[in-house]
Amino acid sequence: MEYMYLGRNEWVALAVGLITGALYSWLSLPIPAPNVFGGILAIIFTFIGYVIIQKARGQITFGKPPKA
Repeated sequence: MEYMYLGRNEWVALAVGLITGALYSWLSLPIPAPNVFGGILAIIFTFIGYVIIQKARGQITFGKPPKA
C-alpha cells in the first residue's frame, strides 16, 4: 500500500521548483519543462489518471502512514 500525503519531500520539491522557475525567468533562459500550457496539463493529468486507477485498485490511500 502506498500512502499519498504532503510530506517533507513534496514541500522541498515545491520550494526548489519555485526557486528554479524564478531563476530561469530572471536569467531569461527557457524553462526546463514544457513551455506551453497544454504540455503542462498533459503531465498533470497523466499523474491524476495514474492516481485514480491506483485508488480504484486499492493500491494507494491518502494520508500519513500509521506509525510503527
